[in-house]
Amino acid sequence: MKKINMKKIMKRTTIFATPLFIMLFALNSLHVLAQRKAPPEFSIYAEDGISTYCYQPRIKGASSLGNSFDFGFGFTGFFSQQVGIHISAGFGLLNVKSKLDLNYLTLNLEDDNHEPFELHTKLIGYNELHKTMFVSIPVMLQFQTKQKQYWSWTRTQKAGFYAQAGIKINLLFNNQYETSIDTLFNAGYYTRLNNWAATQYFAGLGKFDKIPNGSGNLDFGVMVLFSCEAGVKWRIDNNIFVYTGAFFDCALHDPFKDSRRDDIDYSLPLEIKEIPLLKCADKVNLMVVGIKVRFAFSRNQRPY
Repeated sequence: MKKINMKKIMKRTTIFATPLFIMLFALNSLHVLAQRKAPPEFSIYAEDGISTYCYQPRIKGASSLGNSFDFGFGFTGFFSQQVGIHISAGFGLLNVKSKLDLNYLTLNLEDDNHEPFELHTKLIGYNELHKTMFVSIPVMLQFQTKQKQYWSWTRTQKAGFYAQAGIKINLLFNNQYETSIDTLFNAGYYTRLNNWAATQYFAGLGKFDKIPNGSGNLDFGVMVLFSCEAGVKWRIDNNIFVYTGAFFDCALHDPFKDSRRDDIDYSLPLEIKEIPLLKCADKVNLMVVGIKVRFAFSRNQRPY
């Protein structure tokens, strides 16, 4: 029977609960403030974006592309008619596929006869699909222009504009990855003999095509992102608004760093398939750009 790690469970519970309590406290404070300055807005939203991982240091020839989608509800409390704070909570899915080719050199090795040689490894077509679910808690400062009239298809009227910037806290769970490798090629160079050995399959040298696919789970993580958003705010009715805009998110740290192995031997196929999120990179940052739609509802708005 698997032993239950209560310390780990308590740590994860605390990480989940702390941002939620902060959000509830902030919502209550904003609600009181909003009633004094301007009517608050309650909203539901959905956003879809193109996601990619940025590697540091940059890996030549590496590519990464995927999709990020989430939806949820939010609350906006205003300090004035044009400035407020927006807080929301949502649930999302992230899928990113990464691919690279890698040349790796291992120095100062010896064969069974104690003959020194260098191991040259060429990894062709390493693919990794990262799939995760997350709970998103954005805290954003919002600026908007005044909504002077209703929006209409039949009349020429100016819509309002808005912009947001702040921090997103993504609580990551169910982090899964799948890996596949097209080709692995190992060659040994005997420095003293000035000779290459590239077909000794019994010694792990040569070309290997049939490499088993790998899969696994990454540790739980918290991802903090800088987020900004801008677009148009349409006033559909006196107390109904629609926000349409574009957003950009950039992770401020690598939450999966502790999940990657430090002792990967790139010359062994069974070890290579266990490289979650490209261990050959020191740091992996997520970036997302996309579109967002938000339906907001208020009450007691001024009938401009």
